[in-house]
Amino acid sequence: MRITIQQAALKRGKTLYRVAEDLGIPQRTVYDWQKLNRLPGPEYIDMLCSYLNCGVGEIIEPDKFDYCGLTALPDD
Repeated sequence: MRITIQQAALKRGKTLYRVAEDLGIPQRTVYDWQKLNRLPGPEYIDMLCSYLNCGVGEIIEPDKFDYCGLTALPDD
């Protein structure tokens, strides 16, 4: 089941603002990911999942993996 990036952040006691600040990602980018206006690219996936302590499959639908530069669900 997919959870939102915001839900994953809240589980860690973080806001989307804090996620953006801590990872050095523009706030607009993180908010776009949350709204599903955009998806994280391959350069952000590992960093984001590590920071949020979640697996890729928790925040990205499998049918969107190709867009994110993934071909299969990586080992969590």
